[in-house]
Amino acid sequence: MMILENCYTRSRILIFILIGLIILFVPTLLHAQFTEFQPEFYYQNSLAIQKTGIIILTSWAGLNILTGISGNFRYQNESKYFFQMNAAWNVVNLGIAAFGFVGIANAVLEVDASNMFQEMEKFDRILLINVGLDVFYISIGSYLLSAGLKNNRVRFIGYGRSIILQGGFLFLFDLILFLVHSPNTKSLYQITEKINITITGFTLVF
Repeated sequence: MMILENCYTRSRILIFILIGLIILFVPTLLHAQFTEFQPEFYYQNSLAIQKTGIIILTSWAGLNILTGISGNFRYQNESKYFFQMNAAWNVVNLGIAAFGFVGIANAVLEVDASNMFQEMEKFDRILLINVGLDVFYISIGSYLLSAGLKNNRVRFIGYGRSIILQGGFLFLFDLILFLVHSPNTKSLYQITEKINITITGFTLVF
């Protein structure tokens, strides 16, 4: 049990470090809000935020897979299943991160402001949906943990604690990423509202 508690302590510290990395990038990533209007600049800013998120998610997934595989063979009882689920869960996270990286790599900057805004707004919606799913994951983990403690099922205990940890991390990750990204989307929307597109170009409306 002491091993599992120490694992939780290290995991909480890692969560705070990863959240700190997100916050560290905020001032740099949001500086576009204070420049002259350039739709591409806002879109590039959005992609930079997404890339930061992918780096953090990939780091979290890689660390959990490595420690999960090691812990699965080193420990017994609920600790074994805790690490086992951590590894399995983050194989999926790694796949999501890879898919996101491919999407960013294929992003086209030569689109109009309206399409840029739609892409950024879509990303915000995905993050909010993920936040809801993260709450669901935590609920499932809590149910498994409760059932395991009640029936003395070490597999349920280990899996439940792992899912609570992974769901909690993803909840903080998706929520903070949304809070970082959504102001950028709103800024682009407010500026595009002031633009009247014409055949010969555009004019700013004040």
